[in-house]
Amino acid sequence: MSAPGVTRLPLPIEPPYDFERSTFRFRMFGDDLASRWIDDGLHRVLRSGLAVRLDAGGVTAWGEPGPADLAEVSHLLGGRFDVAAFAAAHPEVHARAPGFRPPLLADPFEMLVTSVTAQQISLRAACIIRGGLILRFGRLAEHDGSQWWAFPRQEEVRGGDLTGIKLSAMKMRSIAALAEADLSGLHALADDDVIARLTELPGIGRWTAEWFLARCLGRPEVVAAGDLGVRKAVARWFSDDPIWREERVREAMQPFGRHTNLAVHYLLLPTGG
Repeated sequence: MSAPGVTRLPLPIEPPYDFERSTFRFRMFGDDLASRWIDDGLHRVLRSGLAVRLDAGGVTAWGEPGPADLAEVSHLLGGRFDVAAFAAAHPEVHARAPGFRPPLLADPFEMLVTSVTAQQISLRAACIIRGGLILRFGRLAEHDGSQWWAFPRQEEVRGGDLTGIKLSAMKMRSIAALAEADLSGLHALADDDVIARLTELPGIGRWTAEWFLARCLGRPEVVAAGDLGVRKAVARWFSDDPIWREERVREAMQPFGRHTNLAVHYLLLPTGG
């Protein structure tokens, strides 16, 4: 039985679903204060402000989640991906990680800032730097002895002081521009139009725009082929080469069609992930 004011619900995701495997990113690359892994559960603050804990057994919400909240949780857990069709079309790739669904972020600002902080440094270092931004501008959630934070919204960062949190001058410029940018309506644009709109912003190149399509909008046919990890993962799958050029990666992934995004995420999984 849930405590007063606390709601417990099943995960809004179709089986088969392997929660542990699907959430490996939140354990592997440092303590992300806005996606905090505590006691086998992922802690987030949704866009509505609702604090939630997700674990293999379901969703704990400190409040009553509405339809938009449940839709965001489903999106976060990769619910928009057609894994069954992918498994049928590409069983050899799917067999690397049965039950895996790539997690997606719902907020464009969070996804883009996350990508900017990760440019040219390790994901663990980026997590530490992003933590400074979250502590300065985010909102604390505290329940059952655990603390986590809402990722700051655009208006909370807009015009704010970005110095002193180990951001380079270029990254400060990019985040400041993102805080000012109109990021609404991106979900309604075609892939190429999203890329064109985002790459007008300072510090946002095609690589960042394609990861936005892949990990925020969940677009099916996208591949961030310029990403070093993607170039290595695709080369490993198809050959004994250590890495491929971007153009060769795009050519190799083209036959996956509407399953390209899923295939890339499966190929990026650590061995045994």
